[in-house]
Amino acid sequence: MFKNILAASVFCCFTLTVSAQFEPFQNDETYSVFMDLTAVKDDRLPVQIVPPVLGYDSVEFHMPKIVPGTYAIEDYGQFVSELKATDARGNALEIKQLDTNRWRVYKAKKLYKISYYVEDTYDSEKDFDIFEPAGTSVEDSVFLLNNFGFIGYVDGYKDHPFDLQIAHQAGFYPSTSLPFELGDSLDSFKADNYFVLHDNPILYCVPDTATKMVGGAEVMVSVYSPNRTISAASCMERIAAVLDAAAVYLGGTLPVNKYSVLVYCVPMSQAGNSYGALEHHTSTVLYMPEFPGETFYGGVRDITSHEFFHIVTPLNIHSEYVADFNFIEPQMSAHIWLYEGVTEYNSHLVQIRSNIYDMDEFLDIIREKLKSNDKFDSDIPLTVSSKFTIDYFKDQYYNFYQKGAIAGMALDLKLRELSDSEYGLVDLLLELGETYGVDTFFQDNQLFDIITEMTYPEMREFFARHYEGVEPFPLEELFALAGIEYQREYSISRISSGNLSFSYNFETERLRVEDVNDMDAFGRELGFREGDELIEFNGEEVKLSNVTDILNQYYESTEVGDKVKVKIARPDGDGGFKEKTLKAKAIMGNVKRKHDLEVMENPTPAQLKMRKAWINQ
Repeated sequence: MFKNILAASVFCCFTLTVSAQFEPFQNDETYSVFMDLTAVKDDRLPVQIVPPVLGYDSVEFHMPKIVPGTYAIEDYGQFVSELKATDARGNALEIKQLDTNRWRVYKAKKLYKISYYVEDTYDSEKDFDIFEPAGTSVEDSVFLLNNFGFIGYVDGYKDHPFDLQIAHQAGFYPSTSLPFELGDSLDSFKADNYFVLHDNPILYCVPDTATKMVGGAEVMVSVYSPNRTISAASCMERIAAVLDAAAVYLGGTLPVNKYSVLVYCVPMSQAGNSYGALEHHTSTVLYMPEFPGETFYGGVRDITSHEFFHIVTPLNIHSEYVADFNFIEPQMSAHIWLYEGVTEYNSHLVQIRSNIYDMDEFLDIIREKLKSNDKFDSDIPLTVSSKFTIDYFKDQYYNFYQKGAIAGMALDLKLRELSDSEYGLVDLLLELGETYGVDTFFQDNQLFDIITEMTYPEMREFFARHYEGVEPFPLEELFALAGIEYQREYSISRISSGNLSFSYNFETERLRVEDVNDMDAFGRELGFREGDELIEFNGEEVKLSNVTDILNQYYESTEVGDKVKVKIARPDGDGGFKEKTLKAKAIMGNVKRKHDLEVMENPTPAQLKMRKAWINQ
């Protein structure tokens, strides 16, 4: 139950000086929070918080050091300035900043209001990287309000409800899963506690939204696209198919009543080195460059599929470290492989099961994850890298999307092997969800024992060898169960393309030669250098969207001795580029391949049964 504690006078006279009039009645239950989007100055947003009546002589005010789903120290307190504490008459109370994210307020029994300014992370000049979907944006045309970046709490009072009032520009609309009431220039939001408040981002802008009922849930897509090249309706077309597939996979309905997909786009020229999304219980925030056409919408489809499956893990199935999250001194779970890896695996599994992917696409995704896993340290157990991911093993975190996904697939196939294909990962997840669910948790150090007791005795050794230990997954055996042949390493002879590693330059929108250490004789003959950017390959303009097709055509149609021309842009040392055409005659190369996956030509009935149960093919 919520109480309306804001004085009636607050609603009648909001102007650019509205922040000075925020004087709600203080009670012993509810926080009142006010943010004025019309009063931004120098990219700083003013925030005012009236906490519940406090019964202590001194208290600590906290901004989050870390938030769920990021697995990294963010220190949101670093963006706070001019923090003040006052009593009901406006007299200043003594405060002392204890560290980046904590302030002690003295004579707290008299505390009425805490006020401060917050600098947005996107335009900040601080030397600290905040993962963009967990960041904040304060612009004339758009506000991305990840509430944990703006609003703090009094230590010991996280479980109290919040009333949030936001004054905004004419024509702006809030997209969020939080309950709210609209006004002409002032909107009101309610949250049961700080966790709910932090867990529900708000996108404020001139709206471009699309809504559709999927699996019994209202799904809303809201898009901010500065050049208006991306539309909510087109996003919804791709997302709806994936969520329909997720509903079928999870038993017919989605486990939420409303789900919001908030898409924040930036021009390609302003794109950084990272993009992606951050999950929440009933929403997700995507930060994306305005990629052209299907490159963008295919990315939105896959990312949304991943983020949505976080509803299952860890938002529904989780240990005590997630259930009672400590925003200042968190303890990490040993099971990020479950939270991120299984989620990533499921996001692709539902697409092959529902024919959004064909078999080749699905096997290509698995193959790429196996290749990516090879770049990480194979001597660190999944549970250990998970437990210490924010300190000792930061550089291993991305492998949870690679090896973690393979761990999810291996668990799925092992369960199906032991059950004659009748019981798989989804069945386990549904049982775990029924046993624990969003309002309870499992003990972090007991998960493998719990799963073993719920399933088969053989699973305990499987977990010990491959999850708590570093023994490679028995992929040859597991894939063979479904009539798929797997080779860890082999070699082939093929027309060479240079054996180069590429990255993407968002500013020039060109593929860039990232690494020439493994370049072969053909690459050396052409004369590639690190930093070269591809313009044309044998007369064909090279784009991110067509480079695979161009190379495949080259391999199929080129013979030894054929002339090969590659037009490049080479850095000139002064910040510009000089165009140059590289020439050489085609030669054969010996290409080392890893992780080959091929569908067997003559599978047995048992293998076909397993394949059907696993991927519905």
